[in-house]
Amino acid sequence: MVLHQRKPKMSSEQPVKKKLRRTDDTDNTDEPDYILTENGMSALHLSMPPNLNEADITLNTLNAQLHSVLDTSKQFFRTNSDEREENISIEPAPNICLNTQTLTNFNSNHDREDFNNLDVFQNALIQQCLCGVSESVLRKPFEGNDMRTVSLLEWPTNKLLQLLSNLQLLFDVYLKQNNNGYICSRVVDICSALINNEYNLIEQLLLLTETRNRYVNYLLSRVISSFLVIAKTNLNNEWLETITGYLSLDYVDYDKMNFSLEVIRRVVEWKDVEIHVLEEPKSRDSATTSSDYPLVNCTTVQFCDSESFDTSTIKALIIRSLESKWLQLIGRVQGLIENNNSVESQTCILAFLSLWESTISVKANISVIDTKPFYAHLEMFASLLLSSTPLPPIIWKQLLSLFNEVLCYGSTLALQDMLPDDTCKLAYVIVRYVKDSRLLERLPYRCGEGYQVFGFIGTIPYSQATQVQVDKTLLQKMVLLVLKSVAVTVKETRSDSSDSSVGSDDYDYYQDMQLIERSIRDVLKKVDVFVKTSLEYHPETQFSKLLINLFSDQDDYMIESMVCTLDITVGISYRNAVFPDLVNMLNPVYAFIEFLKVVSHDSDVLLDYLVSNETCFLLYLLRFLKYIRRNWAKFVSSCESAGNTELSNTMTVLIRLNMQINRLVSKDLFPYNISPVLRLLEVCENLYESNESS
Repeated sequence: MVLHQRKPKMSSEQPVKKKLRRTDDTDNTDEPDYILTENGMSALHLSMPPNLNEADITLNTLNAQLHSVLDTSKQFFRTNSDEREENISIEPAPNICLNTQTLTNFNSNHDREDFNNLDVFQNALIQQCLCGVSESVLRKPFEGNDMRTVSLLEWPTNKLLQLLSNLQLLFDVYLKQNNNGYICSRVVDICSALINNEYNLIEQLLLLTETRNRYVNYLLSRVISSFLVIAKTNLNNEWLETITGYLSLDYVDYDKMNFSLEVIRRVVEWKDVEIHVLEEPKSRDSATTSSDYPLVNCTTVQFCDSESFDTSTIKALIIRSLESKWLQLIGRVQGLIENNNSVESQTCILAFLSLWESTISVKANISVIDTKPFYAHLEMFASLLLSSTPLPPIIWKQLLSLFNEVLCYGSTLALQDMLPDDTCKLAYVIVRYVKDSRLLERLPYRCGEGYQVFGFIGTIPYSQATQVQVDKTLLQKMVLLVLKSVAVTVKETRSDSSDSSVGSDDYDYYQDMQLIERSIRDVLKKVDVFVKTSLEYHPETQFSKLLINLFSDQDDYMIESMVCTLDITVGISYRNAVFPDLVNMLNPVYAFIEFLKVVSHDSDVLLDYLVSNETCFLLYLLRFLKYIRRNWAKFVSSCESAGNTELSNTMTVLIRLNMQINRLVSKDLFPYNISPVLRLLEVCENLYESNESS
């Protein structure tokens, strides 16, 4: 796409129009947008000119006035000709002030044709082609945004939402068609004009955060993030500075802060290739799909280069802009967490933690160098779990999600020989908190008699008759985090033990390893008791079986926990652990047997896990088969102790899986090289047959 070179208009060069406020001659204090009634309910208080008597204004009069000014009967308030205006129901958006002067200005600068233009523009975008739209209709919605006319801040909310929706749909069409290798030339033209800031649109969109309207801000964040993805590096630096500047204001502005966090998160999480809703079959002809595009009468611009649309550059730009504000943002959010006494503060906390998690996620496809600065303050936020001020469960849950993403054991850490220092430090902190600081007991996972839920929507008291309930999701995240921390600790100590500079007879080293193993045993025993107490399991339930049942409804958690317990067992056995009860406690054979029970001994499920990339089952199966090959006698004895038929049941599933994989490989249908797994399955089958013959 060739963009016209044009010097962008800076927001600082343009006059800013403030939204008019209602003032009183005697008092400069702003009136609230709501009033408290006798029954405790709040109602929206619309600001009216001072020369009007609000007591004489009835619902009829107000509806009639709005109806005549906006003339939206065709688009927004569809009524029958026989219906009276009393039946028109208007539900005002929160914090919207309708000012008569504003509406007069809008009416004088924008005629009714603007509504029709937006409708025509929207209908053409639904068809994914703008070639049939006239130039005047195509440019009118954006030419009307020039500062010489009325500001977007003064637009009626319904029309503003429609404009933002059209912009979002425009960008969606551009992104979807770009992925397919072509773009409608008129879509390219209008997007090029917006990127070159020919209509001064971006500055005005960024000013819309002043509306204090949650619906506008939500849609605005989606529009701005999509625009940044399309523009890539062809950006005005002031736009990024404005967005990230909301994070470091001298005061806390929840609306602007949340808007900025949401925009950055959406850009960071952006996937270059994703199935969009516009790829569904068109309703006018069920046999016609998006693959039949371009349309017959559509003039398209071809994109033959597979790298014509790469978001890595814009991700790097916005991450570096965020890094410059990171230290100040960390301190601000830490203060919000320690004083999370409002819905607005909790919203910003959750948005920040979600952004942090996305930034360090391997799915974001951001370079290690760019993400390294965001690992520096993890220990400080882990200490917030021990805060004297109780954290709401929803913040606990988001913090645990963040730490679990850092300790991405199944996808990354289990494959690395040397682990990052910041990651290991976080794992040490979690292990120490569980062992010495009673972290598990602080988890707010229960609600019922004597408990209250301090959630996102406020405090919800429970009656005495309510039974005790458990937030299983919170429990799962906590247990998985501890398992990952222990696995990382074992892997790190095993890497240290392989250092040639440390002798096997080094007494100090031996003492250190013994101390680490004792700590690991204490931590896992605490987890064992904690889960059994929380979910009322029998005290004699085997720990590995306990974990499988805990994670049975979360495939990714379940398989990653199996990888952790297997690696912990192998790591401890590698050093001839002095605590054999710990090895028996983590017996990976028991875990695999229980796992097969959960999937009903269906080899098709195992095959689906192998083909899918949603779990780390390939890593687990490869390592578990290696464990069986090295410890065949222990595998047989463990199966026999679990039940008379468990050995035959387990091997039947593995043999069937081997046959299914071979059938797919013979037809060249398996998506990757599965040969290592096939060889191990054949070895295990041979060992089983020789065991049966003996």
